[in-house]
Amino acid sequence: MIYDTVIRGKFVDLKSITLEDEDVEFSYQIRKEEKNSKTVGQLASCLEEQRNFIKWQIKEPGDYYFVVWNKKGERIGLIGVYDIHDGTGEVGREVNNGSSVEAMEAEVLLDEFYRTVLHLQKITYVIYLSNKKHLNNHKKRGIEMKKIVTRNGVECAFFERPADGKDYANTRKLLDRIGGNQV
Repeated sequence: MIYDTVIRGKFVDLKSITLEDEDVEFSYQIRKEEKNSKTVGQLASCLEEQRNFIKWQIKEPGDYYFVVWNKKGERIGLIGVYDIHDGTGEVGREVNNGSSVEAMEAEVLLDEFYRTVLHLQKITYVIYLSNKKHLNNHKKRGIEMKKIVTRNGVECAFFERPADGKDYANTRKLLDRIGGNQV
């Protein structure tokens, strides 16, 4: 689905992905980068396949996919919330070539979106067991793994937590300290 408002932060902005050639090319290229390709699920085999996925995603109810832009006006990542039903959504499709601060703020902005715009009560995550960095980030935030599941033939950790924003409280404080009066 398209969310037609830009979600603005101090370090990054989130804009719904579009069928513009630049968005299609960016999403295709960043997902196939070696550091990302092993953790993003199924990769499109070509640009046209990526475009078709975006066409499907834009029409899919309960599926929001954002391009992360830095304040220089450059695309630096992707993030989304999807499979929304009965007050629950899954967070993922996350890749980011920006700084750690930019990646953190993208997550915080998405958290605020699904809490205040979509009014979700619960969030799930499915993370490949080989994605140690992302698993450690969840552990640091106090999110406990519920079970092991299989996605695309790969074993993954399944996480579930209330969509109350509490696990991002410290991240918000850190971003406020770093950002000062930047807007």
